[in-house]
Amino acid sequence: MLRKLFTMLPLWAAYGFGQRFEMGAEVGVPVTPAFETGSSRYGLGFGEKATSATRRYTVGPMAGLWFPHGFGVEVDALYTRLGFDHDLYQTALVTHTRVTANSWELPILGQIRFRGRSRPGPFVEAGISFRFVSGVSAISVATLSFYGPVGSSTGTTSAVLNNRSTRGAVAGVGVDLGGSFLRLRPEIRYTRWGSDRNLETGPGRSYPIPVLYSNQNQAEVLLGIVFRP
Repeated sequence: MLRKLFTMLPLWAAYGFGQRFEMGAEVGVPVTPAFETGSSRYGLGFGEKATSATRRYTVGPMAGLWFPHGFGVEVDALYTRLGFDHDLYQTALVTHTRVTANSWELPILGQIRFRGRSRPGPFVEAGISFRFVSGVSAISVATLSFYGPVGSSTGTTSAVLNNRSTRGAVAGVGVDLGGSFLRLRPEIRYTRWGSDRNLETGPGRSYPIPVLYSNQNQAEVLLGIVFRP
C-alpha cells in the first residue's frame, strides 16, 4: 500500500501543478421573486393576502479551482435579505405581519470553460445549492376597523421560512472575460428548489394557507469579479 502511495505522489504533484486557485465576489439581481404570493377569501369578512418584500440584490464571496482542459470547481456564499407581508382578515379584525430574515445560499458548482485559461470564452456550470435562514424577525399588529390597534407581538421564527426547502439543483451559463489577474464573469444562473414542506395548515389553524409559498424556480443575473493570486 505504501509503495503504491509513493508511486502515485509524483503523478498527483504533476497534476496539481496545473491547478489554479481564484477568489473574488459575486454580485447580482434576482429575476424571479423569492415567494409566490396572492390573496384568498374564505367567506364574508374572512381571508388573507401576502406580498413579497424581498430586497432585489444578491452578493457574496466566491472561491474556485481550475484544472487543466477547462474544468473547474466553484463555491459561493450568496446573501439575500428576505421579507414578506401577510394580512389575515377576521371580520373586523386585521392582523398584519411583517417577516424579514437573512438568507444564505451555498452553491457548489462544476464548470466547463470552452477556451484557454487566460483567454475569454463561454462556460457552463451545474451543481447543487444549499440555503440557510438566520436572523428571523416577525412583527405582528392586530387592528380593529372601528377602534384601531389592539395588540402587537414580536417573534424570531416563521413557519413559512422554517418549512422552505433547503436544497436545490443549479445550472448556469456565462462568459469568462478579462486577463490573467482580474476577470469578469457575467452569467445567468437557474436554481430549482424542492417544494415547501407541510404548509397546508399552520399552527392553530385548520384551513389551508394558499397565498404564500417559496418560489421553486429561481433565476438571477450575476457578475463574478474574480482575482487570481
